[in-house]
Amino acid sequence: MAEQKLGKILVIDDDAIVTETIGILFDQELTVLSAASGKEGIAAAQSELPDLILLDVKMPDMDGYETCRQLQGDTETAAIPIIFLTAKNESTDEAMGLELGAIDYITKPIVPQIIKARVKNHLTQKRQRDELENLSAIDALTGIANRRRLDEYLENEWRRAARNKYSVSLMMIDIDHFKNFNDTYGHQAGDDCLRDVAKTIANCPQRPSDLVARYGGEEFCVVLPDTPEDSARDLAERVRANVENLAIKHSGSPDFSVVTVSVGVATAAPSDKETNFDGLIKIADEQLYHAKESGRNQVSVS
Repeated sequence: MAEQKLGKILVIDDDAIVTETIGILFDQELTVLSAASGKEGIAAAQSELPDLILLDVKMPDMDGYETCRQLQGDTETAAIPIIFLTAKNESTDEAMGLELGAIDYITKPIVPQIIKARVKNHLTQKRQRDELENLSAIDALTGIANRRRLDEYLENEWRRAARNKYSVSLMMIDIDHFKNFNDTYGHQAGDDCLRDVAKTIANCPQRPSDLVARYGGEEFCVVLPDTPEDSARDLAERVRANVENLAIKHSGSPDFSVVTVSVGVATAAPSDKETNFDGLIKIADEQLYHAKESGRNQVSVS
């Protein structure tokens, strides 16, 4: 079985010898991607989201400084650390790179021990930052993503969908008569119910790109990138059925004897001029309202 790589780096350099050298240097530890131009590098960074970018300053068409500007200006790639690679060793060049947002500056020719140490140090620092960021993006009660993470993720996925020309589906999920559940069984039981329902919802999506989040109170949201309406409907029905099959007793419900959920589903593409990612939430919420008004414990699709 192949060893798990410890991270992913992207080398943007038109010199094939440099990219091959770095690829060999980190072959056993990291996944090394390469691009021969700034334009190719930006596309690779957007699609692969590497942990670190090694960027050559002097390249044809688009130099490293402009490539860095564009990477820093994109919300998806702005947080990726960039190390400049250059044959220049003037302090003004280094200052310019750092002012643009680069975290380090390595001069050529490459010294293997130096580049290896610096890359490892910066990857370690990034992992530590990511861990702190992940903690701040998690709902403390349920352990799934929180509203802050949901808003950031949906905005980024909407941008990605616009670039790659596909649709995004969204599920809004509400626990039926949850206030009655709390009134009947108490808030501790209510918290346990929220955790069980959240875990069940989180176990339904199959892809790493799908995000399950707590929207607030007893409402949950699932972001499904590149997912057509029929697939989103099928997943929503699976969520509904799996929650019902938990068979959590709910004597306070006027409709059902166990805890159930209502689900609203919306699907849209950024090419739909009348819809943005906020509009997608609004449509899903309207469908959720329709599901509840129609008797609850059901799925409604736009």
